[in-house]
Amino acid sequence: MPRSWKLFSPVIVLAMFACALPGIELSNSDAVSTSAAETVIAGLTQNVTDTLTPTSAPTLTRTFTPTLIYPTARFPSETPTITFTPQTGTPSFQPTNEFTNTLTPGIVMISVTRPTHCRTGPGKSFEIVGSLLVGMKAAVIARDPTSQYFYIDNPYVFTDYCWVWGEYAEFEGDPILLPAFTPPPTPTSTATLPPTLNFKLKGSGFQSCSGAFWMNLEITSESQYVFESLLVSLLDTDRNITRTLATDNFVAAIGCDGLSVNDKIPNDTAVLISSAKFNYNFKGNLMRASVTVCTKDGQQGACTTKEIPLTP
Repeated sequence: MPRSWKLFSPVIVLAMFACALPGIELSNSDAVSTSAAETVIAGLTQNVTDTLTPTSAPTLTRTFTPTLIYPTARFPSETPTITFTPQTGTPSFQPTNEFTNTLTPGIVMISVTRPTHCRTGPGKSFEIVGSLLVGMKAAVIARDPTSQYFYIDNPYVFTDYCWVWGEYAEFEGDPILLPAFTPPPTPTSTATLPPTLNFKLKGSGFQSCSGAFWMNLEITSESQYVFESLLVSLLDTDRNITRTLATDNFVAAIGCDGLSVNDKIPNDTAVLISSAKFNYNFKGNLMRASVTVCTKDGQQGACTTKEIPLTP
């Protein structure tokens, strides 16, 4: 049923009853109608006002429930354990670069191209206590402040250490990095000095055979000790070529005619020896012979070296 019909139906009913029922006195029908109408209109007005014209805008309350979204992990599910160890004290910083002045040398080894005496001190005024022969190597412990002499393990048993001249020295390692050392003078020495091996040395002619060339030398012993081994170096100073021969026998060759062999050189005995051979003719060149004689085989025992110039 329409809303307007519902509102007007009570008024119609009342009017019908008033017309249909006799005996009901309507003292003032206009007033009743007017009053009833006002009541209906007031009701209509109130209903319309409450329903269609709100006095204020309704307040809307909205409840928001957030949804948490968890992103995919960027790291493995097992979290690594990080251990932090605090440092105590003041950290020290030690820079290293190629300009560091302090260097630690490695082991330096020395050898010589010519037999060289080893002495009790860095100079020719000191006593000879050994020799460094061609083919030998020794560990270098220090150098003198001028870097002309080197303090080495003595290859012989007379002293533990000795000084060798560096004129003919060759090194494995850098000798400049060695510490500079000058031993204090010793008033007395308990070292056993080696025996002096006196001998004479002279040239005995230029030799050749089948494209080989050498020099013969004569050794004359003036020592009470017997010579049992030998080291001969012959240097061609014009071409700076050296040939070296180490032997426990004293052998000489005269051209292609054969050999003379001596096992030892006793006191007051002269023996002929041959140098190592060259593969070219050095006749006319300035040569220098260095001969070392020793009291034991293998260039051991007491040794002494002499040098002489030769002009074949």
